[in-house]
Amino acid sequence: MLKTLSVALYLTMVASISSAVLPGSVSAAEVTTIEWTDLMPEEDLKALQQMPEVQHDYSQPSPFDDNYQGDDPAAQQWQQILSSAKVVEKYNNTKVRVPGFIVPLEFDSEQNVTSFFLVPYFGACIHVPPPPPNQIIFVSGAKNLKADMIYSPFWISGTLTTEVMTHDLGQSAYSIKADTIEEYTY
Repeated sequence: MLKTLSVALYLTMVASISSAVLPGSVSAAEVTTIEWTDLMPEEDLKALQQMPEVQHDYSQPSPFDDNYQGDDPAAQQWQQILSSAKVVEKYNNTKVRVPGFIVPLEFDSEQNVTSFFLVPYFGACIHVPPPPPNQIIFVSGAKNLKADMIYSPFWISGTLTTEVMTHDLGQSAYSIKADTIEEYTY
């Protein structure tokens, strides 16, 4: 989990360094480029940073198992972090630009992705435990986004709200109505 979070942090660090606005995108003066860690309340981020290194001892019950009954305080803290839907209210109704990967939820008749979860690292919600809800953004209003494009990162710009969205694949604590969707470039 920490390795995938470090990949997400690297992606956001690169995103903040490369803040040049591409042609056709919303003006830099109109939007705030945010990092995924900006969406975590300070107490969640501090708790995550204080977590011990993950041990991959599969002979023991895992705190990631649905039926985990252990009393390990670190495991309980992991569970709290992984289920946190606490939001940073200052971003509610703010124009933002954030990089991430797409987890498709809905398609149109031509199989274009029309709504999706934006997540900080590739493969989230599929092969690993999903990020906490405050690290998932529900995005609506996508246009001309082909299903085979989901393997690349994208910049999403739009108005961020603290509106919860629940789906079989996960729950987001934030939502964006997309103004622009651009392939992420380094």
